[in-house]
Amino acid sequence: MSKLKLVSLSLLALAGMQSTAAFAADAGYYVGGRVIGAEHKARSMDASARPGIGAFVPGQEKDKFTTGSLALGYQFGNGWRVEGEYTLPKRDTFTSGSTAFPASNNVNYIRAQRLMANVYRDFAVTDQVSLYASAGLGIARIKSDGWQGMPTRTYNVGRQDNLTWSLGAGVAYSPIEKLTLDLGYRYADMGQAQSGWNAFTNARMLQDEYMRANVVSSEVYLGARWSF
Repeated sequence: MSKLKLVSLSLLALAGMQSTAAFAADAGYYVGGRVIGAEHKARSMDASARPGIGAFVPGQEKDKFTTGSLALGYQFGNGWRVEGEYTLPKRDTFTSGSTAFPASNNVNYIRAQRLMANVYRDFAVTDQVSLYASAGLGIARIKSDGWQGMPTRTYNVGRQDNLTWSLGAGVAYSPIEKLTLDLGYRYADMGQAQSGWNAFTNARMLQDEYMRANVVSSEVYLGARWSF
């Protein structure tokens, strides 16, 4: 079963709980931060434009790293929370090749950062522990460039501002008043990243190549938020 299906099932299960189980936190604003262990994956790299290559050969399609995010939110006191979250930028490196030019791989650098509006639904387990489900919608700012064969054979820079969505679930623990710690998982789809056209001279003497990928992120995070 895919991670996205697991998250969807978690959301459905949580949504089916009794409304009386909503986490009874006091209403008010909070600030928060998260340490995020992420795995970015470049899907559909075979949609890149590289004529005359023979067959597409996948290369490095995943990049794992640690990053962070900052959030400002409001909890309504009835189990619902909303927040704005900024995820720090990170540059990934992905590669792909071809059967016709096995020694001339594309190296794609993709730098992504996100600004999201997130909605959370908390369900109390005890006075200090709750489960939650989340959904987010926002913008991913993406920069894509790289090279082919050697670093001097570069692609022009491509930039996109993509509509982005996320789904997640987790558990929260409040050890003292105003402080809440949470451990969660989420899946985010940041849309298409596309470089500019090739700035190098290729075998066809044409500017007819670019790199493309659909970037998704699987994230496990540890967070803390302080109410005020």
